[in-house]
Amino acid sequence: MPRPLFTLMIDVLLGSTSMKSRRYFTAVVVAVLLSGHAQMTRGQGYGTDSQNVLTPASGGMAGVSLAEPQDVPAAIFGNPASLTQFHGTQFTLGGGWVEGYPTVTNNGSLNGGVPFDVTSRTQGFAVPEIGVIQDLRPAGIPGAFGLGFGGLSGLGAEYRGRTPNGGLLNNVSNEYMVLGVNAAMGINLTDQFSAGAAITLGNGFEQLGFTGPLVSSAMVNAYALRGTFGLDYALNSYNTVGVFYQTRMNFTFPDAVRFGDTYYDLSISQPETVGLGWSNHSLMDGNLLLAADIYYKLWENAPLWEDVYVNQWVFAVGAQLTQGKMKYRLGYAYNTNPINHSVGSNLAGFPVGQDAVQLFQAASTATINQHRLTAGVGRQGFLIPTLDLDLFAGGLFHACDEFGNSQASVAVYYVGMGLTWRYGDCSEQVQ
Repeated sequence: MPRPLFTLMIDVLLGSTSMKSRRYFTAVVVAVLLSGHAQMTRGQGYGTDSQNVLTPASGGMAGVSLAEPQDVPAAIFGNPASLTQFHGTQFTLGGGWVEGYPTVTNNGSLNGGVPFDVTSRTQGFAVPEIGVIQDLRPAGIPGAFGLGFGGLSGLGAEYRGRTPNGGLLNNVSNEYMVLGVNAAMGINLTDQFSAGAAITLGNGFEQLGFTGPLVSSAMVNAYALRGTFGLDYALNSYNTVGVFYQTRMNFTFPDAVRFGDTYYDLSISQPETVGLGWSNHSLMDGNLLLAADIYYKLWENAPLWEDVYVNQWVFAVGAQLTQGKMKYRLGYAYNTNPINHSVGSNLAGFPVGQDAVQLFQAASTATINQHRLTAGVGRQGFLIPTLDLDLFAGGLFHACDEFGNSQASVAVYYVGMGLTWRYGDCSEQVQ
């Protein structure tokens, strides 16, 4: 929202330009913004992007999937060029469960002089990961097509009645989630080289969770498109590299906030992302897969997040050991902290003051975690020869950060599973 809108709303709603009235109205604006983005517990990827960390097999490998994905959703929502590695018809039904309870503290600077220490009561979230890949080579087309449905991003927090003196977090109970339908295609240009593209239709839901005589909000939804383009190249019998690029996903939530008798839109975007992946099968007679991914996320070009984040690097490594019907997985990831510790006084176009922007960052505390450790196990031929079972668990190490007069800390844990049915893929079936 542009700066002139701020002045207009003060004039319309308060009929006064006194310093006391301006401070009160600024507090209302900050409360609304915080209630919409108070704490990320869905997805638990990097920033607010899930980035394959909850897919059934890659979830046990810290989300590593760009060069050689080990499950269907990871290929569909990752590097579309890697779809050519899948044969026959493969269908996965899976998902994850995420738990995280952030604690936000403030010295009283934004709570009438009364300090507070509040932990969110938001319960865990279920995140779907569903996908199907169809090999097109039997039809004479040198590639494969994929269609998937999954959770791409999400926020959620519940602080109602927790802060003394009716502070800014006292009325916060919100939901924000982005679900995506992905259609992807990968084509073999040569026996070693493939290219792919995907289009994502994102369906975002935004509930700011604030009601009052001056300002209110309601659950609204919006749609946005994102394109993904990738390449995959087998350097030799043991090594494969993959690269991909994702465009920005721009949401405009219509009439998301009401100030007086006037409604205003809210813009939120998921960032452009570029990635590079590598995989290797040279050890233990090819039974040990080692892989690594590097991502770079351009938060500084994404509406809303550009006010509070800086661009972010992600480094993830994963391993998978195959022994007969069993697969054992481990993963570790490190990412730079995306928090901008030199923020200004504007947030989403409102001149709310630096303290308020820093409180917003503190309430979005799950983005500060920099270390992730995961593990997983897979079983081929589970119950029937054409059915595979994958289980995974992971956690983001406890982290804390300071944001001016506010502090935040959080640790996050997640678990998940997936069932994959394979048909016509003789190389993967277990007799």
